[in-house]
Amino acid sequence: MVFREIDPPQIYDLEPRILVDVRSPAEFEEFHVPGAVNLPLFENDEKELIGYVYRNRGEEDAKKLGERIARSKLTALFEKLSALKERYRNVVVYCWRGGMRSTRLCEVMAQMGLNLYRLRGGYRAYRRFILADMERILKGTRMIVLTGKTGVGKTALIRRLREEGIPAIDLEGLAGDRGSVFGGVGGKRQVSQKMFDSLLYEDLRDLGGGVIFVEDESRRVGRIQIPDPFWRRKCEGLYVEIKASLEKRVRNILEEYTASPGWQEEVLKALPKIAKYLGPRRYSLLKDLIERGEAEEAIRLLIEEYYDRKYRRFGEPVATISADDPQECLRSLRELYNYCVNEGKVPDPHLQR
Repeated sequence: MVFREIDPPQIYDLEPRILVDVRSPAEFEEFHVPGAVNLPLFENDEKELIGYVYRNRGEEDAKKLGERIARSKLTALFEKLSALKERYRNVVVYCWRGGMRSTRLCEVMAQMGLNLYRLRGGYRAYRRFILADMERILKGTRMIVLTGKTGVGKTALIRRLREEGIPAIDLEGLAGDRGSVFGGVGGKRQVSQKMFDSLLYEDLRDLGGGVIFVEDESRRVGRIQIPDPFWRRKCEGLYVEIKASLEKRVRNILEEYTASPGWQEEVLKALPKIAKYLGPRRYSLLKDLIERGEAEEAIRLLIEEYYDRKYRRFGEPVATISADDPQECLRSLRELYNYCVNEGKVPDPHLQR
C-alpha cells in the first residue's frame, strides 16, 4: 500500500475530509490550515533539540535523532490517524513544505496498512494557492462597505447579518483585534498574518462571491495587513454610512470594552500611544477618569477629543442609515442587500435614512 499525493486545490474535492498538521504545537499555533488538527511528530522541545543537533553535529545525526523520536510515537499516531480516517474517510497530512515529516509519516502509515493523502508542497504550497485563488474569487465579489465613526456599532451589525445568513465578513473577528489603538482590550489573542489570510480565504470561498458586507477598516487591523486584492475590492465597493447619537455610541463602547475584568489596566497600558494627540491636559484628565472607573465619561472624552477628530472616511457613501434603532437599521441593510442582489446596481435614494 502506498500513500497518495494531492495539490492544494484538490483538498476541496475531498468530502468528508480532515487535515492533519504534523508540525510542532508552536508552529501549529502560529498558523495552520483552518479546521486542521495537530498531531505533532515532534513536540516543541524535541524539535528544538533536533535543530540543536543539526547545527552542532550535522544533518545525519539530526536525522537519526528525529527517526528515533518518531519511532517511539508510531503506535499512538497510527491509532489517532485510524480513528480520524474512520470518521472522515479522507485524511490529508501536511507539514511546512511537504518534506521529511509528512513524507516519512505517510510512508510508515502505508506500511502499517493505513492509506493517507499527503499535501504536496505542504502549508507553503497551500498559502501560495490561497493568495492566488483569493484574487479569482474577489473578481466575482461586490462589497457593501459599512462606514461610520467609532462606536456606531458597525462590527455588531456585521455579526448580526452573518447570524441571519446574509453574506458578511467580520475582519476584526478574523484578526482577533478591533482595529484601534485599544483594539486588544478585553479581546482574544491576535492571529498571525498567515493565519488571518487563511481564515479570510476560507470565508470568501464559503461565500462564493456575489454581494457581501464588510466593515470599513483601515489597511491595517492591529498588526494584520489586509491583502491587496481584498483591499482593492473594498475600495471599489458601495459605501453605506452608519450613524448614531453620541449617547448610543458611548453605550456601545461601554458594553464592548468594559465587560471583561481588568479593562482599566489594559486601557491604561495602551493610553500612552495617543498622548501626543490629546495633549497634556486632556491626557491627564482621561487617565484620571479611567483610574477612578468613570468609564462613561472617559469614553465620551475619547470619542469627542480623539476618535472623531481622527475620523476619515475612505469612500463616498451611497446611503446613510441610523443605528439608533438596531432592528430598523438591520431591516434597511437587508433591503439594500436584496436590491443589490436583484438589480445589480447602486440603490435608489429612498434607501437613505
